[in-house]
Amino acid sequence: MLLSAAHGAAMGYAATFALAFPASSRADRLPQQDMPPPHGMCVLLGKFLSYLLRGPVSALVQEITQQPGCRRPLTDRLVEAYTKGHKRKKEPGKSLIDTWDNSLPVVINALDGLGLSQVEVLIEFGLPHTNAEVDVLLAGVHPASGAPSYVLIELKQQRQAAVHPERSVAVDLGYDEWKLHPVRQVQQYCQYLMQHKAMLRGKPERIAGAALMHNAHDADVSGLFALPTSDHGKLFTQDRLEPFRKWLGALLAPLSGGEAAQALIDSAEYAPPKITEVDVTARVGEQQCFRLLDEQEIAHQEVHEAVRRVRSGGTKEVIIVRGGPGSGKSAIALELRRTLAAAGWDVIHATGAKALTLTLRDTYARQAPRGTKNRAKQEAVRLFTYFNQLRKLGENGCDVVICDEAHRIRRHSVDRYTPKAERENPRAQTDEIIDAARVPVFLLDDWQSLRPGEVGTAEYLKQRAEALGYKHTLIDLNGMYRAQGSAYYRDWVLRLLSVGVLTPQAWVPDGRMHVQLAETPEEMEDFLRAREAAGDTARMVAGFCWPWSKPDGGSPVPDVRIGAWHRPWNVKAGYAVEGAPDADFWATDPRGAGQIGCVYTAQTFEFDWVGVVIGPDLVWRENRFIVDRAATRDPELRPRSITEDDVDRCVRNAYHVLLTRGVKGVVIYATDDDTRDALRGHVIKPVSHALPKPMRKILKS
Repeated sequence: MLLSAAHGAAMGYAATFALAFPASSRADRLPQQDMPPPHGMCVLLGKFLSYLLRGPVSALVQEITQQPGCRRPLTDRLVEAYTKGHKRKKEPGKSLIDTWDNSLPVVINALDGLGLSQVEVLIEFGLPHTNAEVDVLLAGVHPASGAPSYVLIELKQQRQAAVHPERSVAVDLGYDEWKLHPVRQVQQYCQYLMQHKAMLRGKPERIAGAALMHNAHDADVSGLFALPTSDHGKLFTQDRLEPFRKWLGALLAPLSGGEAAQALIDSAEYAPPKITEVDVTARVGEQQCFRLLDEQEIAHQEVHEAVRRVRSGGTKEVIIVRGGPGSGKSAIALELRRTLAAAGWDVIHATGAKALTLTLRDTYARQAPRGTKNRAKQEAVRLFTYFNQLRKLGENGCDVVICDEAHRIRRHSVDRYTPKAERENPRAQTDEIIDAARVPVFLLDDWQSLRPGEVGTAEYLKQRAEALGYKHTLIDLNGMYRAQGSAYYRDWVLRLLSVGVLTPQAWVPDGRMHVQLAETPEEMEDFLRAREAAGDTARMVAGFCWPWSKPDGGSPVPDVRIGAWHRPWNVKAGYAVEGAPDADFWATDPRGAGQIGCVYTAQTFEFDWVGVVIGPDLVWRENRFIVDRAATRDPELRPRSITEDDVDRCVRNAYHVLLTRGVKGVVIYATDDDTRDALRGHVIKPVSHALPKPMRKILKS
């Protein structure tokens, strides 16, 4: 073990909290104190702290001695920690194990050789609010300033690497897909920590970053040096190991890094900005609101480079970005709108969701300088529009159209206002959108379409681009920026709903997302009100299984009835109720907490806590959820002309959306008795279960 007896006694930790005991058996008993844990103690990622294993160089260097034919002891401990912390007891992949076994010792030996034995090493350090992890974070004291100093290192084992011929930040590292340039990757990680960790905000001198390709010679990765480096992102190779060591020595003093490490871990964190807080006016000099990571940044840069190519005489390019709930699609969309508009391009943001579009129009007008708000309201109508309006632009009517929530794209744009002459042979709505811009961008989730006529999938969009003769690029997003970064929760929801070919499995708490079960709607409501009283945002949502009435004499009708409990839906579109927001602002107006939201008003938005009422349209039978068509009240699904497959898809997708609106947690209630019984076996904790105390303070952006 890495823990010394003297240090352990000073810390007040009992030996029973050492690595030999699974964190799950002791997590509730871990002492809460400001001092760092004993060196060498393994804390599972996402459980209470944000790293896989932590220790000083002096302790870690003893565990990197390798016997012939065996893994290093440190690697074995990391594999053990990862497996115990993984929800499915899954071992890490070979690439990750090889990184620990082959690359990590290069860093530890470099520090040890410099006499930096007291520097604290945090392995697989998790970034706040996401599932992204830094390979190595070094914590110590800056030799010149005496201030805390942090060094982020991304480890790359590749001997060769090449930059994409048309994308300066996309690199071939030998995987099946292009990866973000290692230098840009670590630059973005540094920037992200500065944005979200209070102790680093406004203090860029406290953090530095590098990508270490210790197996590669300069000549074999020469293309990677074209990307500009900075204090937050440098590139070191096998030919530059001595400069790497000097760089470390200039950033870290031979002093203990334990206090600096704990200060970073305990630092208050800024919450990610919400849609209503983002600057959408593209004012010159406005700072970046969303710090994009990994595939997000690849997508962002790909669009910028496609625009430059097209404006330089190239042909139209179609960009498709696919990702699940919380993967950062809307962040990319809004950041693209900001950066492209600031660069002088004509950019239009389009959706098929009225609530989102009207919220963005309202935000744009509200952020306009005094004296220009009326003009801004008029501008917003063009800049933030709907899919079915883009045909009015004409061919290449703008430089870029950003289609957020592109899964809501319909087969065609025909509606009740369409002239009869245009109804007979309508064009595909996708074709109209592609025609409208030099670079059309589609951001979507294949499992979030809500109506039978919605056809927005990555495969369909690729087919339409090919049919029109245009080049297309598909980028998949793997990150998770909702549900406390719990990609496991996102996958669990898909399995619970048997989306695609997936089968349900029990929820295993992962220390990130809280999943709880209510026995009654009253219990759910009381719990959510308590969370609101504690300062969280919360909403109740439900499947579309009850009528949605217009207000009765200016008062809402309590349509959602479960036994003696009853509440109104969010206000029906086109009507006004005193004390309640319009339907399109239900998600963003605090007064919306008094009504039940539906999937059409909740999609795109998120809340700290969401309560989901699973109605009689989705019931548990024979070990899986089945859809009861007769129970839906959605007028889009009731006609007999709608196929069973379409109804099944839309109902499952609706609950997929509703269950993934929570940032901190979700409470589930099912109206069907058998369904509640089944959920007890899939959701361990009832709402009466006490929530763990937050590890650190969360600040508003």
